[in-house]
Amino acid sequence: MVSNFTSISPDEWNKTDSFYLELFSSMDPMGRGFEGLEKVLEAIESLDPGLRPDKMRIRRRLNYSRQELRKRLHESYIGATFHLSLERSRPPEILLTFASRTTEEEGVFCSTTLRLWPFSFLRQPGQAERCAGHLVSFVRAMASNLPLTFGLAHSSIDIHLGTDPTVHDLSTPRPIYETFWLNVYGPAMVQAVGRQRLLSTPSALMEELPHGAVLWLTRPTPADFDSEEARLAQARALVHLRPELSLDSTLATLRQRSLEFSPIPLEFDPDVADILRMEADFEGLCGNRALIERLNRYHPPPVSEWLPTAEAPAPDVDNVKAAIDTYEGLYAEQLVALFHTDVPQVMEGTLEALPHLDWHLWHMHWGKSLSHEQRETLVPALGAFLGRYLVDVLGGRWRPRKKLEETAVVIGDRAWLPFLRARHALQNQEAPLDYSCSQLFRTAQRMARALSH
Repeated sequence: MVSNFTSISPDEWNKTDSFYLELFSSMDPMGRGFEGLEKVLEAIESLDPGLRPDKMRIRRRLNYSRQELRKRLHESYIGATFHLSLERSRPPEILLTFASRTTEEEGVFCSTTLRLWPFSFLRQPGQAERCAGHLVSFVRAMASNLPLTFGLAHSSIDIHLGTDPTVHDLSTPRPIYETFWLNVYGPAMVQAVGRQRLLSTPSALMEELPHGAVLWLTRPTPADFDSEEARLAQARALVHLRPELSLDSTLATLRQRSLEFSPIPLEFDPDVADILRMEADFEGLCGNRALIERLNRYHPPPVSEWLPTAEAPAPDVDNVKAAIDTYEGLYAEQLVALFHTDVPQVMEGTLEALPHLDWHLWHMHWGKSLSHEQRETLVPALGAFLGRYLVDVLGGRWRPRKKLEETAVVIGDRAWLPFLRARHALQNQEAPLDYSCSQLFRTAQRMARALSH
């Protein structure tokens, strides 16, 4: 088990971020069936080979071809909604989706999204300008075939860190809350802003599209969206479009958001560092600065489940060997049977199993959701699993007792109480972290090493 993590690279910090592009249209091309879709496919196929999807997912993953798509067109409908999902089999990872429907109640919905992972791909040498040019060309190609009403392209995490209350439904009519790397305003938005005001917005590119839409960029590429230069460009553009806003306060808000993309040291308590890192990785480091700061401050209570060896009660079971066989052969294997799917590491017999098991119990709130019967089954299994590591790895000796919580594993001058630890670890929602198997094992390991020196 790894003891601690102290530093992290920007790419690792931001590894969950992706490039996100979404375009909305006022026309549903599927009203003309496959003939209408072909115009959309032409735009998709115009993507640079380094970004172009080559797979499609229609019930299962298939090689993309227009001929195959035409044959399976009826399988791409979910109710009244047509949904096409295209993927890329080689780096960078690309997911491109096209969805459309027309109903009497809601009218027309039509959207195209392109997501690229990881965002750091756009920062590789020579990629930023090349990819930016290809992505802008893709928007032009879509605009030539569909009348666009709105569009954006930016860091996906930065979008969700923003102040736009409509961010989860960008298809709705909307005032201007944010400016992004790439912005597309359809005729209604252009009219609301004023075409001349919009065209005079400070920008890296301003271009009128077919059907009355306007495309503009705040920076030449999306790669530096969180830099001081990019934040100033975003703020100046937004204040130009909304003169009632203050440049200073708008810029201050954007600068604060940029801090989320700057790594901070991971100063996790060494005894639970593995568990906390799994939680941080699950939640995503980028955009979770407050979470990382909270995890950095966390320290579990000192391990209390032990006695001096001289004070540990002697075995009171009828058959010591049979009791140990029950712990190691029945109870510990019950835990493996319970968790081998969710925590496959428990089958490997390595120390990595302990933090993975601890994290799963904590993250999935096992201490909160267990019934009395389930807890009484899991406590012996978890205690025996922990005790087996104390025996096999640290050379401990079982001291069985009829009352499981009194059963100890003796290592040198200390007797550790794995079943009592398991009982504590399953008492409430946070208990699997506060009373982790990992912490007790590490504490016992330190004490054993101290005795041997």
